[in-house]
Amino acid sequence: MSGGTDGWSAVPARDPGHVADPPAGQEARRTPATSADADQRGRVHGRPAPQYGEYAPEGWVNPVLVEQERLEHEERSRAADERAARDQPARDRGPRAGAQRPSAATDDATARPTPVAGRFGATPLDVVLTVGLLVIGLWSVVESLAVGTTASTIRTLVERQYTELSDPAALSTAVLVRAVVLVVVFVLVAWWSIRRLRARRWTFWVPLLGGVVASVLGIVPVMVVLLQDPAFTAYVQRMATGG
Repeated sequence: MSGGTDGWSAVPARDPGHVADPPAGQEARRTPATSADADQRGRVHGRPAPQYGEYAPEGWVNPVLVEQERLEHEERSRAADERAARDQPARDRGPRAGAQRPSAATDDATARPTPVAGRFGATPLDVVLTVGLLVIGLWSVVESLAVGTTASTIRTLVERQYTELSDPAALSTAVLVRAVVLVVVFVLVAWWSIRRLRARRWTFWVPLLGGVVASVLGIVPVMVVLLQDPAFTAYVQRMATGG
């Protein structure tokens, strides 16, 4: 569609060359495609070049501006928090300062390292009882390692209360086996107790149970030797028949 007798086209002229000023009330237009002076790479003359986003669709928002506003908002918030932190000591000196001191004391107490008794066992009492029972068990194991002394003590006790033995030397072998059993049981009990203490579980009953098991297993070798001794067997038979 032609724009008039002046040769102006309805298409905006984008010739980068010189274009004469349009008449009043008219806009610079590109000449038809057949014009030798037309250049598709030119831009409209007579108006400023479009800026970034100037001809964007309706409702379009510049993401750069949005990000700048967000950063500015965060900066203002950070500055407000810093001012509030600087003003806090002054407010603490007011009437509410005393009410806030317990909270600080609680934080200090939390920051202090936990005592050793609190890191092991269900309670400090459980730790004390467990360690005490383990010490007693260790003492018993050390005494059992004196095989000669223990064998002599058992022989004296049997001969005083029952009868003389035909082969007292056999007690030494039984006492040696008993000592090995006690050592194995104590090692297992100590290992189990340490694991439970580290897990903060009740543990005092573990050494007690270990002591009962060690006593039962430790007496078995001695009873086997006594029941195989002819003199002791005869004494048991007499006592069973009432003779």
